[in-house]
Amino acid sequence: MDDTVLVLGGGVAGLSVARSLQLVGRRVAIIDPLPSPGGASFGNGGFISPDSFMPGAQPGMLRSLPGWLRDPLGPLAIDPGYVWRALPWFMRWLKEGRLDRMTRLAHGIHALHAPALREWRRLLGPDLYHRYIREEGEVILGDTQPAGSAFEVEQRLTARFGLDVDILSRADIERLYPEISDCVRFGLLKRGNAHTVSPGGVNAALAENIVAEGGSFHRERVLKLIPEGDRWLVLTSTGNHRARDVVVACGVWSNQLLKPLALDIPLESQRGYHVMLPNDQVEIGLPFIHRGRGIGLTPMLEGLRVAGTVEFSGVDGVPNEKRADQALYHARQLFPGLTGKPLSLWTGQRPATPDTLPVVGGVPNRPGLWLCFGHGAYGMTGAPPSGRLLAELITNQPTFIDAATYAPTRF
Repeated sequence: MDDTVLVLGGGVAGLSVARSLQLVGRRVAIIDPLPSPGGASFGNGGFISPDSFMPGAQPGMLRSLPGWLRDPLGPLAIDPGYVWRALPWFMRWLKEGRLDRMTRLAHGIHALHAPALREWRRLLGPDLYHRYIREEGEVILGDTQPAGSAFEVEQRLTARFGLDVDILSRADIERLYPEISDCVRFGLLKRGNAHTVSPGGVNAALAENIVAEGGSFHRERVLKLIPEGDRWLVLTSTGNHRARDVVVACGVWSNQLLKPLALDIPLESQRGYHVMLPNDQVEIGLPFIHRGRGIGLTPMLEGLRVAGTVEFSGVDGVPNEKRADQALYHARQLFPGLTGKPLSLWTGQRPATPDTLPVVGGVPNRPGLWLCFGHGAYGMTGAPPSGRLLAELITNQPTFIDAATYAPTRF
């Protein structure tokens, strides 16, 4: 298996790396205990947002921290029992929210996200792309007009990047969402964004492409990475695999494999939730995110998905189903016509770095060890370009963006 790249993780990041490697002539094998797609690659809000560039940490967030601790059902919540374990990560996160740093990070996020739709087309092919992805735009809603230095930076960079964004009047909002509550007074239409009508379906299709082109899947749990000269031994729950090149794309669980190798990437789990509702209750003109309420609504093949919220409780934290109830409560505040019973609820964990940028690249002094994780809430947007970038690095090709921006060495 020396010429085969072992990809550890079958979510959207691992699938994107594997397919990108196939497209440049490398053989691949994916190891994951679950069928693709699992985790956040299955349950996300479906947004594919090339025009997104703002980092998670922004000026003034330190003032919000006490409120997050007091409100376990707010848009962003921290388990009080987990605060001390998460404190080093939060300190780095708040430091990244300085105005000058935030502006630099926005450029790095934009460079990675801008080609997202092109990369999805490359990975899927035209037929699957048009089956699962809709280039209809995305709306940002709010009960009030945003203000403050972060919004000023966002407006300035939107113009600098040449993005197609319109401010919506209340009448515009009502045309898109005829049954929306009067509380919503602000809207932005981001014409360059898109969504998938089935996150699970589009990732499963990508996995099928990989198998059709000779890739293999191993339903095994990776226990340890062991260096053996110029190769790596991947010890799993049921076997051994050896390869010169190994990609760690295990999302929030990546550090469990890296720490025994004296690598400790600042990675935290941002648990999210979704609730599925029948699609025929209200008219949703375009998928949208309501920033103040921390939720998004996306029409999908399986129903209307209400997704969002951020919860810090660690990889082993127990899910709090009341947070899904709270997301549904906010959706019904926006659309009183959403009276039907939920079809299902879900929770999953997003892998987040303090600077919002993913970790993509090789590990110094560990030849053949490659990393691709940490996309946070932007996995469906950032993973396909990240897969291309890492494939270029592994095959020693010129990279389409500056790889140093996302390298593990930045920490």
